[in-house]
Amino acid sequence: MRIAIDFTSFIPQMTGVDTYLKQLVWNLAKVDRINQYRIYHNYEDRRLFAEGLPPNVSHCPLSARPRSTRLIAQQMLLPVAVSSWGADVVHSPSFIIPYLRGAARHVVTVHDMTSFSHPHCHIALRRSWLYQRAVLASIMRADVVVVPSQATRRAVLEFLPDLQPDRIHVTVLGIGEEFRRCDPASVREVVTRLTLPEPYILYVGTVEPRKNLPALVEAYRRLVQAGVITEHLVLAGKLGWGYESLLKQIQVPALRGRVHLAGYVNQQDLPALYAGARLFVYPSFHEGFGFPPLEAMACGVPVVSTKSSSLAENLACAAELVAPDDLAGLADAMQRLLTDDALRAKRQEHGLEQARQYRWEHTARETMKSYHMAMDMARG
Repeated sequence: MRIAIDFTSFIPQMTGVDTYLKQLVWNLAKVDRINQYRIYHNYEDRRLFAEGLPPNVSHCPLSARPRSTRLIAQQMLLPVAVSSWGADVVHSPSFIIPYLRGAARHVVTVHDMTSFSHPHCHIALRRSWLYQRAVLASIMRADVVVVPSQATRRAVLEFLPDLQPDRIHVTVLGIGEEFRRCDPASVREVVTRLTLPEPYILYVGTVEPRKNLPALVEAYRRLVQAGVITEHLVLAGKLGWGYESLLKQIQVPALRGRVHLAGYVNQQDLPALYAGARLFVYPSFHEGFGFPPLEAMACGVPVVSTKSSSLAENLACAAELVAPDDLAGLADAMQRLLTDDALRAKRQEHGLEQARQYRWEHTARETMKSYHMAMDMARG
C-alpha cells in the first residue's frame, strides 16, 4: 500500500495529539518496512524528518504553521498531492478529513468527543457549528475511524448512532520509553533549573477548563489549611484559555507562595519533573486517552485521578480515582497517598505495571490494521 499521513496539525509545544502524531510516524517507520509512507507536514517541521527514516518513508512539506494556511492545505492541496502520488490510504490523524476524497480510502483519528459532550470546556472554534459539522461529516465519510479508548468509541456512537460500529477501530496509545524512574542527580538538575520548590505535588497538562484545575486547587487549599501536608503544588503546562479565575484562586492568602505555575516544560525534562514529585494529580472532567497520569506512573509516582471516560478505563486498580466533582474525596485521596507509606508503595508498584502495558509499537501495528481494514472495505 501507499499510505499518506497528514502531519500538518503538529505543533512543537506538544499536547497529547502532537505526541500521538510524532510517535505514530516514527513507530510506523520502525515496525513496517513493506508499505510505502509519505508524510505531509508543515515547512517549519522539515527538520523532524531530516534523518533516521527508512527508505519506505518519505516526507513532503505541504503547508506552513498558521491555522488558516493549514486549513487550505488540508482541504485543497492535500487531495491533489496524495492523488498525484497515487496513495491507496490517506490517514487524517486529527479529527477532520479532506472534503474531496478522491480514489483513496480514508482513515480518521478521533481523539475524543468533548467538543460535543463538554462544549463549555472548549474554545469558541471547537464549539462552533462549522467545526462540529466538519468533525461529524469526517467520521461519517471516513472508511475507518480510529479512537484511543472504549470510552471514545462509546461517545462517537452516542453522537452518531447510525455509524456502523465495525468501522470504529479502538487503538490504544503508548507511553514513550523515556518515561521511567530517573536517577536522583537528573531529577535534582531539572528541578533546580526550573526553580521548583520541594517537596511538590504535580499536575501536567494545558491549563484550561476541561482539566478541572479549580477542584485541585481547592482540595489542596483544604489540606494546607488543615495543616496536614507540607508539599507545594506545581502546575506545569502552557496557559490555554479560561484560566483567569484560576489565577485569582491561587492568590488567596492561604495559597500565596504555595502554588507555582511552571509553564510549558520541554519533553526532555518531563520524566525528571514527574520523578521528582511526591504525588501526581490529574482531575480532568473527560479525556479521550490521558497521557500524563500514565507517564507519571511509568516514572514511579503515585497518581490521583478521576472516575471518568478513558481515565477510569486506563488507570483502574493502579490509581486512586474519585468523581470529578467530589472535592472532599479528592482531598482525602491526596492526603492518604502523601501520608500512608504502605498505600504509596502499593500504588507505585501497580502504576509501574500498568504503564508497561502501553507501547507505541503496539499502537503502530494496530494502526496498520486500520489501513488494511480500509482497503478491505474498498474491495468489498
